[in-house]
Amino acid sequence: MDSIIRNLDLSAKGIWFPLSVGLLLLLFALFMPKRKINWLEFYLTFGVVGYVAWISDTVVGGMLNLVDLGDPKITGLGEFASYSFIPSSLSVIYLNYVKKLTNGSLFFFLPYYRL
Repeated sequence: MDSIIRNLDLSAKGIWFPLSVGLLLLLFALFMPKRKINWLEFYLTFGVVGYVAWISDTVVGGMLNLVDLGDPKITGLGEFASYSFIPSSLSVIYLNYVKKLTNGSLFFFLPYYRL
């Protein structure tokens, strides 16, 4: 039991913030009225963005050793909430409330490629 609590890194300072933000965003994403997306798009977006967040955590946090929340040797509960629920929930909320751009203003941010 002691090893389970130690591996969750519950003694990290400020663990309440990523846990509470992750929980609030997850609950809001689950219970918000679905205007633009259906449940299939919800699950696909949540899964793909969660996967990309974990891959970026592996590269930035593991290989480059730039980010450590709590103990650098273990992945605690705060890191799990930060990389699993926060980016995925924000992406689902954004896709649900974004207005469709039809005037081409999105291409201002994309690099121009000539085929």
